[in-house]
Amino acid sequence: MYRKSRVTWLINSFRDYQCPCGEAELVCLEWYPHHKKIRNLVYRNSAKTEERKQAEQLIEESTAVCHNCVSKIDNGLASFIL
Repeated sequence: MYRKSRVTWLINSFRDYQCPCGEAELVCLEWYPHHKKIRNLVYRNSAKTEERKQAEQLIEESTAVCHNCVSKIDNGLASFIL
């Protein structure tokens, strides 16, 4: 079981972002294309570790998109360019 504070930290990392389609609901957003790696680093490591710094670096290299747009991007149907 992951600590609630780590889940909250990841969700709040989307605070100033929205998807290019206009979706701004925090729980609907992902860091494309590194969301799975970021999530694993954040959930498994505390705030003051090198792994968390690595997660923050991946966040800076990623774009916030919603779950629906991730599916569109993966299937070549996205009408916007990242």
